[in-house]
Amino acid sequence: MTTSTALVSIIVPVRNGRDDLRGLLASLAAQTLPQDRFEVVIADDGSTDGGTDGLATPDGHVRVYPGPPVSSYVARNRAVSHARGQVLAFTDADCRPEPDWLESGLAALGDGGVVAGLIRFRLPERPTIWSLIDVDTFLDQERQVKAGVAVTANLFLNRELFERIDGFDEELREFGDHDLVGRCVAAGAELRFTASAVVVHPTRDEGSRYLSKFWTMNRWYGAREALAGRKPDGIRLQAWVPLVRTFRTRRWYGRTLTGIDRRRLDVSGRAPRLIDDLRALPVIYILQPYVASIAQLVGWWSAVRSAS
Repeated sequence: MTTSTALVSIIVPVRNGRDDLRGLLASLAAQTLPQDRFEVVIADDGSTDGGTDGLATPDGHVRVYPGPPVSSYVARNRAVSHARGQVLAFTDADCRPEPDWLESGLAALGDGGVVAGLIRFRLPERPTIWSLIDVDTFLDQERQVKAGVAVTANLFLNRELFERIDGFDEELREFGDHDLVGRCVAAGAELRFTASAVVVHPTRDEGSRYLSKFWTMNRWYGAREALAGRKPDGIRLQAWVPLVRTFRTRRWYGRTLTGIDRRRLDVSGRAPRLIDDLRALPVIYILQPYVASIAQLVGWWSAVRSAS
């Protein structure tokens, strides 16, 4: 199988994403890859808004597979089980792929491995401090690849590899994409980043939404580590001295040390202001590290108790 002739299955999980899905399908309809080279497989994870009604096409180009509300990883596994493609291209309902997303992703994938594409943020006209911190914190595929992980908002891999590692771990409710990619790498697959295959993602603009996501991600990271017989970083003593640890982590990744990361903002078309940096510093160096540590401890302990 070569990517120049392979059928691509675009895998999309969704729960209550009526408006998101229509925007995504419009972006996929504008792909430069010919339509007969790809299909769209949507797994509905228990939606109640009717958002997937009427989306399936008579020719099977777009297909919808509903299921009970469990998790996006269960939904993705269900979509893959119905997919016909040799290559899997993962994205999310609220993402907007650029027109050459599929062509660029296939070119980067070549004959195998795992490819993580660039995720650029779509900021509101008047972003809040939480919008900017969201850009600073999440979906930096280039740096995640450096750590051996990536997210499914923009991910390409061969179906054979996905099936060889048994797909997503359905015990996880979050962090399952990192887990999947980590197992791909452990199985010998090469993980690469490409800036050519681009999707655009909205920001979380309210503190409640941002912190809820941050908590959930860290809680399930803690649970994942417990299930693997490891301790998460957040329960180690050094995690409770956040200034030093955060400084060292940001320096290792090459991130801005005195405020919101300049490179990530630049990718999303935003220049930082001094007032933004000053407002972000206590969140980055104090609030987030403690929230992460507590969430990881809760997730780790809950998983340990459930397993005992």
